[in-house]
Amino acid sequence: MNYFTNENDVNKFNSVSPNGSDENGRNKNTAGILDIFVTSIIRINKLAEICVENSKKFIAYVIFMSVLVSFMSFLVPSASRIYSFGGFRKLFLEEFPAFTVKNGSLIADKKFEMRMNNAYLVINTDIDEFSADDFESSGIYMAFGKRNVKLVSYVDNNGNINYSEVYSYPISMMIPSGLNNEKLADISVAFYFSYLLIFIVLTFISAIKYIFLALLYAFFTRSTTSISKLNLSMKDSLHLCFYAETISIILVNLNKAIGEYIPSLFMSIIGIVITVVVILNAIKPHLPDMDEFLNNFGGDNDNS
Repeated sequence: MNYFTNENDVNKFNSVSPNGSDENGRNKNTAGILDIFVTSIIRINKLAEICVENSKKFIAYVIFMSVLVSFMSFLVPSASRIYSFGGFRKLFLEEFPAFTVKNGSLIADKKFEMRMNNAYLVINTDIDEFSADDFESSGIYMAFGKRNVKLVSYVDNNGNINYSEVYSYPISMMIPSGLNNEKLADISVAFYFSYLLIFIVLTFISAIKYIFLALLYAFFTRSTTSISKLNLSMKDSLHLCFYAETISIILVNLNKAIGEYIPSLFMSIIGIVITVVVILNAIKPHLPDMDEFLNNFGGDNDNS
């Protein structure tokens, strides 16, 4: 199926075909990752052409956006928090309660609580182990009691409590006997590597998440993208929809980074609306006019 009615239209298509080249035979796939990023934000009417011209840049752009998301939502807030207490070594030696592990029990001289993003580290050796009644605000908790350590998800939705334990183990299984502040400070570099690992995992999850969402957008908008003068394939439509998510990805994750001043559900709805508007505006310049559309389907058949 095609809707090219004159030589100019055919030339226009050739100029944006994936294997297109200029008069000197040079490949025209020259737009870089930042070019695609800028086009996705301020040159939306050129976005559909970018999808065809630079199909080989798609994976690189996915990696770029996934790293950006993890950077905004995890790395910057975490780095800011680590900097605020002077690094892990200083945290273990000066901020942590003086503690030691002996005979399967954690002994600490005071209670301790620290928040990083939506995760909490809490220590209370006045109790053997934490239960649902020991938590007050929603979040993920690494909770150390005298004889037990738990990873807990606690959600308080207007009095409706959702409490679940990801794991619960005796202190003797999780912490070696004899560990104290000095020994923990000596292995502080391991905590930085753990943050790097978390960053990589979150980047991978973000890539899968936004590719899946782009695939859904591509299916829902296929009836429009399939009739464009660019003859967009399903793969091109997927690329277009992923690029179209750029603005919403930035806004949604920026909102998270600054503490969700706009409720996350409402912000997600705004993101969906923005993405759909971007997709429609990107494809609009390349849709056939009504006469071309009717002619293609025999709507203007002179022999009838």
